[in-house]
Amino acid sequence: MKKIFYFGIVLVSSVTIAGCSISIGNEPENKDSSNNEQKSEQKNQNAQDSNSNNETSKSNSDKEVTNISETQSVAMTLLEPEIDSEVITADELLSGSYTQKTGSGEEIKHSVDKVGLSESPELGKMANKPDGMKFYGMSPSKGSYATIVGINKDQVVYIYTQSPISDYNDVKDSEAFASFNIADLYNNHKDNSKISELENKIKYGESLETKNDSSTSQEDTNSDEYYAQVWLTALPSYRDSDNSSGMKPELSHDSIEGEYLNPYNKEHTIKYPKGVQRLAGTPTAAGQVVYKNNNDGTISIYDVPSHFHDKKWLEDDDWSQKESESIINNPKVVKLYDASDEEIERVVEMFDGTTKEENKSNDMDEDDENEEVTRDNVIDKVESYEGEELDTDKYTFKEPEKNDDGEWGFSFLDKDGNLVGSYIINEDGVVTEYDEDGEEVGSGE
Repeated sequence: MKKIFYFGIVLVSSVTIAGCSISIGNEPENKDSSNNEQKSEQKNQNAQDSNSNNETSKSNSDKEVTNISETQSVAMTLLEPEIDSEVITADELLSGSYTQKTGSGEEIKHSVDKVGLSESPELGKMANKPDGMKFYGMSPSKGSYATIVGINKDQVVYIYTQSPISDYNDVKDSEAFASFNIADLYNNHKDNSKISELENKIKYGESLETKNDSSTSQEDTNSDEYYAQVWLTALPSYRDSDNSSGMKPELSHDSIEGEYLNPYNKEHTIKYPKGVQRLAGTPTAAGQVVYKNNNDGTISIYDVPSHFHDKKWLEDDDWSQKESESIINNPKVVKLYDASDEEIERVVEMFDGTTKEENKSNDMDEDDENEEVTRDNVIDKVESYEGEELDTDKYTFKEPEKNDDGEWGFSFLDKDGNLVGSYIINEDGVVTEYDEDGEEVGSGE
């Protein structure tokens, strides 16, 4: 019995020890499993935190992009090399000068202090334009085209054009178009210190609003009323009802697109672009306006001489070519003058050659028109044609003489006695000017 008892004790002890052994052996496994679970949870938490941070960062970035102003967006585009030949660059704007390259390859420097953005409601009517996009005219323009800037919350686009734009799809795939994503601009330039400086040099100008009445509608730009508005815009002296000069000009209009700018040297000049028109006064001293309607409430005015007196127009082929290109490439873009009805009416009367006062005294008007050309007034006729007094300090003018056809004429010399040119004035008072070789230079009253 004792043996059995002891055996039982041994068996129980073995079981107990074995139980203890199993219990001890299992403790490290539970601990490792717990650690692995904790590490996995921590890794998941870190991933969640990272994703959360990324989402927060993206959200903040999106908010920053959303809060970018129009002028900031435009400022960032000026840093893009893609448009540096079409638009004034950031460095040019900050340095105060930009370079324009003419068709002949000549580089012309211009000063610049600000870039102006003038909203164009007319362009806002463009078909198929991106949602929410507003259009601005940018000035100065770097070429003989209008620079249009379109901006919405997603992109900035540039359009370079010499013609009206009615459909966005007509230009978006052309070479005269550039588009920039604002988010990309922000990511590329957000740390650039030039942005704030550039933004301060981009200013909003007066909106290029057009009147609601028909006087500024597209179909009305061929009316005497519109011509009168152009005339008053380009020649402010005519806004004054008190015409102290006593001049009673008659005005005419014609389209000159495709004509040579310098008709006396056609091989070394350029032709007027599409849409260019001319308003001319008679006598010539009344002035002329060579312009193009930009269909946004502005016109481009070209500084074309009314007479080609300078010999370089005829003799210096290279100069004539470059000067012609410079004139066409550098029009002055101005907003149409908001003329009063009285001002418009007064100028409109010039287009049919009458005024209210003249209608009241036709007999007196006929006497003026039929004034005989004499030795006493022939110089006055020429000065009226030139728009200024003859320069007796620079030239010597011969005495006027009358030929067998009843025309008056005289020549003029430089101070060395060399023939410079001459004038012929017919019985109607029309002046024709000739150079030293007898080639016609111009004519008018």
